[in-house]
Amino acid sequence: MSNELRRSRMRRAMEAQNLDALILRLPENVLLLSGHWPMIGAAFLLFPLEGKSTLIFPECYREEVLACLHDCEPVSYPLGGAHHPPMYSAVGKLLRERVSPSWKRIGYEGNFEASAPSWNAAEDMTPGMDSISLFRDVFSGRELVDATKLIITERVRKTPYDIERLAIISEISCFGLAAFEESVKVGVSGVELAAIVEKAIMIQGTGYRDAVRVRAFAQVTTGDAETSVAHRPNIISTKRVMKDSDFAVLELGVVADGYWADRTRVGIAGTARDEQLRIYEVVRKAQEAATAGIKTGVRARDVDAIARTVIEDAGYGQAFPHITGHGLGFGYHEQWPILGPHSEDVLEEGMLTSVEPGIYTAQFGGVRIEDDVIVTDDGPLVLGPYKKVCK
Repeated sequence: MSNELRRSRMRRAMEAQNLDALILRLPENVLLLSGHWPMIGAAFLLFPLEGKSTLIFPECYREEVLACLHDCEPVSYPLGGAHHPPMYSAVGKLLRERVSPSWKRIGYEGNFEASAPSWNAAEDMTPGMDSISLFRDVFSGRELVDATKLIITERVRKTPYDIERLAIISEISCFGLAAFEESVKVGVSGVELAAIVEKAIMIQGTGYRDAVRVRAFAQVTTGDAETSVAHRPNIISTKRVMKDSDFAVLELGVVADGYWADRTRVGIAGTARDEQLRIYEVVRKAQEAATAGIKTGVRARDVDAIARTVIEDAGYGQAFPHITGHGLGFGYHEQWPILGPHSEDVLEEGMLTSVEPGIYTAQFGGVRIEDDVIVTDDGPLVLGPYKKVCK
């Protein structure tokens, strides 16, 4: 299955803004229009309004590129050898050979404040002034246009091809959710739980429904003090071992071949306190009610209000400090849509959003439940559905 709809949609958007071509370097955007998720962020995609696009990539990754490229000319350059020319010199030469004399306006990624990593997340190559200088030189005499908003806008609505890939990664995330559920018990630490989850996803997810490159990023908080601040964007898993009636909150990002899932589940060690079970049920009801409210044409803040009302009615309104959800798919977090009380976003068919209300208290700990949901005309499509239990 090819993503021709994605490419044709992008070209219509480019035509509306009088862009003759795009030059893309960020791995998530190279993936968007070529089908290839770069290995180290050293690939460049030249995507013209008319004609075939070109992916310029390091020769050492030819096998990986050819296995997934869609309607794109593969052109390689040498990288990493003792006598190879500098990357920008080699890439510049190949780009110049492919620039049409008729092009006047070239779009580029001028204002991505956050970006998703390439496969080698440990040492991603991030475009900066060297890339800008290269583009100014290659496209000299032409207008370079910041196409960030155009690219983000086109990414928001996922195509059927995208949704199929996103369903695979959400199903892979369930291997981690299951491993977490089975492993939460007295005496186990957050670090151990995070390692167990990542191991399950890497081993069981690699090769699942033809997924090739799979990686997990698990964060686990345990106990009242840690889970009460688990609403922070990032937390640190510790060696603190779980005691009786401790919550464990799993925040889980998973990527497979460039597509992302974002999941959260909660477990409890030993015997739960009555109020902990009540809090969990309130969050579950809020999460499911908000999910049910997702549909094409609905205001994003109205979905947030559904979850917030359930939690407020239970007396925990002040303990729900964050938004109900955010966009994702080509990254762990994306700018649109935002399910929050001040959001101006309106849900459109094909959007992907997380749904993740929570309650966080110093006395009983924190609870959050998160699923990834596609917006459709008929209502919500939950990707990789997984049970919600607290045990």
